[in-house]
Amino acid sequence: MRALTGRRSSRTVDVFIDVQLSTARCAMRKSLTAVAAIAVAMVAMMAAISHASAANAAAGCRVNYVVTSQWTGGFHADIAVTNLGDLVNGWTLRFAFPAVDQRLTQTWSATWAQAGQQVSATNLGWNATLGTNGSANIGFVGAWSGSNPIPASFTLNGVTCTGGVLPSVTPTRTTTPPVADYPAIVTWLSPTAGAVYTTPGTVPLAATATVGGGHSITSVSFRVDGVTAARGVRTTGDRYEALWTPPIGEPGTSTTFVLYVSAGTDQSLSGAAPPLLVTVVTPASTGTNHPPAVALSTPGGQTYFLEPTTVTLVADVADTDPGDLVTRVELYLGATRLAVTPTNSGQRYQFQTALSAGTSSTFTVRVHDSHGGLGISNPLTFTIR
Repeated sequence: MRALTGRRSSRTVDVFIDVQLSTARCAMRKSLTAVAAIAVAMVAMMAAISHASAANAAAGCRVNYVVTSQWTGGFHADIAVTNLGDLVNGWTLRFAFPAVDQRLTQTWSATWAQAGQQVSATNLGWNATLGTNGSANIGFVGAWSGSNPIPASFTLNGVTCTGGVLPSVTPTRTTTPPVADYPAIVTWLSPTAGAVYTTPGTVPLAATATVGGGHSITSVSFRVDGVTAARGVRTTGDRYEALWTPPIGEPGTSTTFVLYVSAGTDQSLSGAAPPLLVTVVTPASTGTNHPPAVALSTPGGQTYFLEPTTVTLVADVADTDPGDLVTRVELYLGATRLAVTPTNSGQRYQFQTALSAGTSSTFTVRVHDSHGGLGISNPLTFTIR
């Protein structure tokens, strides 16, 4: 009877243990199921947050396009691209040249492409990230023919650069718009396109330069064939004037020049009027023309030296014909021209030249005037022992 009771006790213990293990497994399965559900919910929540963040990202940009220099057929442009919205990692700037003959020839700080008049510039690895108010400075050398207008519109990653920020979808978010850009507006007054002038004489240059937004004009520059000829002086209101004295050509010839005018502002934004062409005529000689008189000398009068030296030659010039101007003074060693000084005025001209040992050198000076006259100086010989 005791043995039978003991066997029943053993089975009872086995059943109890099996029940406990089964209960534990069930609880563990429920716990794992709950953890998995929580993980799925967290992933969905993070995705929703990420989507909401992307949807709420503000976009905006500002572009400062400045032609820093321009010459016949070519120009240099610098572009500052500023991201006014949220951080951008990877960007492309797009714009269109207004004129069909404008094109890129040399570029930097971006990967540039041009198809027709459409131009794009994509970031390089080192300037791909633009934080809020972060800028990328890029540029290029371009070619043009006829006119070189500034592009009217730019986009950054498809967003038009207006100088402000597009509204965010978050209703409580506000942005402070940046200061607007106001480039100078420049208009020619004088000369008129195609005007003809006669030398010797001067060409009056005049233009108006204005700027909005309460800003001011800081400088006006007149250029001839891309080279600065004069700084404009404000006379009345928005009018700026200067005088240009064109070079005197060979008698009976004419030369066409390209004139430019541009203005700068206190925002460092420039503006320019379209270039125009003028023609300058040098009349043919009429009547009796007296050649210029020229005397060649050296300070101190010393012409014999015991060792190599550098000598100074002085040419004193006089032209007695009314309205006649000296246009060119040339120094010759024998039949070889050593130096030339283009000039429209002056009576005394100096040259310096080095002389070697054991030489005897004879110099003359030739002077040309605006009516085709040619004067030749007395010879001057230097001897080096």
